[in-house]
Amino acid sequence: MSETYNIKKIKERINHIEDVLASVAAGDMDARVESETEDDLSGIEAAIDLLIDDLTDELRQREKMQKEVEEKLSKIQEQQKTIVQQQEDLLELSSPVSKVWDNILILPVIGTLDSQRTQIMMENLLQKIVDTGCTMAILDITGVPTVDTQVANHLLKTVTSARLLGAECIISGISPAIAQTIVHLGIDLSVIRTKATLQDAMIFAMKQNKQSEDARLRLLRTNSDETTE
Repeated sequence: MSETYNIKKIKERINHIEDVLASVAAGDMDARVESETEDDLSGIEAAIDLLIDDLTDELRQREKMQKEVEEKLSKIQEQQKTIVQQQEDLLELSSPVSKVWDNILILPVIGTLDSQRTQIMMENLLQKIVDTGCTMAILDITGVPTVDTQVANHLLKTVTSARLLGAECIISGISPAIAQTIVHLGIDLSVIRTKATLQDAMIFAMKQNKQSEDARLRLLRTNSDETTE
C-alpha cells in the first residue's frame, strides 16, 4: 500500500513538473516546481527551478536590451526627423520670394542649386504668384556659380508653370560660365526672357508693368465711352 502511494505521489510530482515546464513554455516565467520533499526526485526539481531562474534572468536582460535599443532607435528617428525638418526650413529660407514693386515679385537665388532646392524654389514662387496675383516675376541667379541639366530643366518648368498662372518670368544674372554650360549642354532657354543684371530685369519689368497698366486704363476709358454713348 505504501509503495503504491509513493508511486502515485511520484507521478503527481512528475505531472506537476510537466505542468510547470508547459507554463514556462507558454510564457509564465513565474512558474516553479518548489518541491518540499527531500528525496532523489527533489534534486531534479531543484535543478529545473534553477534552470527556469537562469532562463528568466536571461530573458529579462534581453528584454531590457531590446527596450534600450528601441529607445535609442526612437531617439535617432526623432533626430532624423528634426534634421530633415531643419533642412527643409533652411531650403525655404534660402528661397525667399518678395514683392518688391506693384505687381512685381523677385526671387534672389544664392549658392549652389540642386534639384531639391530648385523644386522648392519653384513651389514658393508659384504659390506667391497665386497669393499676390502678380504678373511679373524675376529670378535673379547672380549668386549661383553653376547649373546642370536638371536645374536648367526645372527653370524651364518654373517659367512655363508661371505662364499658366498668368505671370511672366525673367531670369537675370546668368554668368558667362553658366551661359557656356547651358550652350554646351544643348539646353534651349530661348523661350525664357533673360536680362544681364537684376537692375536691367527690374527696369524691364517696371516698363512692362506700366504698359500693362496703361493698356488697362485705355480699355476702361473705351468701355466707359461706349457705355456713355
